[in-house]
Amino acid sequence: MHPALIGQLTIDGLLVGGIYALSALGLNVIFGVMRIVNLAHGQFVIMAALICAALFDWGHVSPFAVLPVAFVGALIAGALVQRAFLRRLPEDLASAETTSLLLTFGVSYFMLGLGFAIFTGNFHSVPYLTGSWSIGPFSIAQARLIAFVTAAIIALLLAVVLRYTAVGRSIRATSQSLQGAMACGIDVENVRTVSFAIGSGLAAACGCLLSTIFSYNPQTGDDFTLSAFAVIALGGLGNYAGTLLGAAIVGLAISFTGYYVSAQAAQAAPFVLFILILLVRPVGLLGRRAA
Repeated sequence: MHPALIGQLTIDGLLVGGIYALSALGLNVIFGVMRIVNLAHGQFVIMAALICAALFDWGHVSPFAVLPVAFVGALIAGALVQRAFLRRLPEDLASAETTSLLLTFGVSYFMLGLGFAIFTGNFHSVPYLTGSWSIGPFSIAQARLIAFVTAAIIALLLAVVLRYTAVGRSIRATSQSLQGAMACGIDVENVRTVSFAIGSGLAAACGCLLSTIFSYNPQTGDDFTLSAFAVIALGGLGNYAGTLLGAAIVGLAISFTGYYVSAQAAQAAPFVLFILILLVRPVGLLGRRAA
C-alpha cells in the first residue's frame, strides 16, 4: 500500500471521526448522568441538518451561521422533552431504563414523522465549501477540515464547562454518584434536565457540521443514533476520553472500508467493529470493569 494513500485515508477518517465525536459526547453526557440511552439522539442531529439544507436552499445561509441557533433551539427542546417525559420515569433503575427506551423511541418517531411532513423523504445536502486544500501529497476537503475544527472547539468548550463551572461540577458529581450528589445538596432533577439539554444541543451542532459532508433524509437519524452509540460503546459508556478514541476508530473504519471494500460496507464497518470489541471487552476500550 502506498504511504500517501494510507495517510490520505487516515486524515479523512480522523476528520469525520472528530465530528462523530461531538454527537457521541452529547449522548455520553446524557448517559453519564441519567443512565439512559436516548434513541431520539440521531433525530436531533438530522433535524438540524435538514434545517441547514432548507435555509441554504432558501437563502444560501451558511450552516456555520445556523449552528448557534440550532444549538440553542435543541437545548430548549431537549429540556422540554426531559421535563415533559423523562422526569416521570420510575425510581426503580431497571424499570426506568426500559421505560426510557420506550419514551425516547416514541420521541424519535414523532420527530421522524415531523421531518417527513416538513422536508419530505428526499435526500438533502448542503453544497458549501466544496473545494479542498492541498498539503504535500494530501488533499483535505475544506468542509471536513472546518467542520472538524469547529467540533474540536465545541468539545473543548464542553470540557471547560464540565471542569470549571458549578453546573459542570454538578454534572460530574451526579455522573459519578447519584447518592453522593444528593447528599451534597445538588438538585439532581435540574442536573438531569441540563444534561439532556446539553446532549441535545451537541447533537444539533453535529447535525449542522455533518450537513456539509453527507446526503441525508429524515430517516437517516436512526443511523446517527446507532453510530453515536457505537462510538461510546467502543470507548466505554460514560467515559469522555474513551468517546474520542471510539470516534477516531469509527472514522478510520469508515474511511478504509469505504475505499478498499465499498460504501455499503463502510456503513456496516463501525457496527461490526463494535460487536467484535464487545465480545473481547464488553465495558469498552477505556471502560472500567465493575468491582
